[in-house]
Amino acid sequence: MNLRRCAGLLFACSLAAPVGLAFGSGAADATIFGKCVKLAGNATITPGLTTVPQNVTIKAVGNLTSCTPSATTGGSGRIVATIHQSGASCQKLASGGTFAGTQKTTWKNGKTSSGNFKGTTTSSAPTTATISGNITAGLFAGKLISGHIKFTPGSGNCTPGSPIKSLSFTSNYNGTNHPFTLHS
Repeated sequence: MNLRRCAGLLFACSLAAPVGLAFGSGAADATIFGKCVKLAGNATITPGLTTVPQNVTIKAVGNLTSCTPSATTGGSGRIVATIHQSGASCQKLASGGTFAGTQKTTWKNGKTSSGNFKGTTTSSAPTTATISGNITAGLFAGKLISGHIKFTPGSGNCTPGSPIKSLSFTSNYNGTNHPFTLHS
């Protein structure tokens, strides 16, 4: 597996976390309270992802669109998420695993939702993350979220002289949209 793919995994983790908190695809028996059709955005990795294990901070900002119920959310939102990962490296991320973080969504109507999330990736699909979490404060407090994102690393090749410092992410990949759903 190449280093860019590993960096993509790290990005997915950071971005997925906020998305999962906002909305997700819940279990078949769960009550669905809302969904956002698409999540897309960018993340920064500080100090950057390399082959040398180090502590990194991932800050992701994404736009949630076509959100329902629009009367409650205003129809869209902006999510900001933060993940602190210890001992992160391209190799570690390529092997799959879990990550966790916090997120805050500001809806178009000015209301906010905050919470925690967890993301999971696998070695067979290191740039795709499954996100789950819960809303702990604000609009939708007490509700669960889940969903999926795919990320793409920015420039860099995972070396100390050329670390991967950015990622882009989307819930629309492989020709299919993967909405995030808010559920019980």
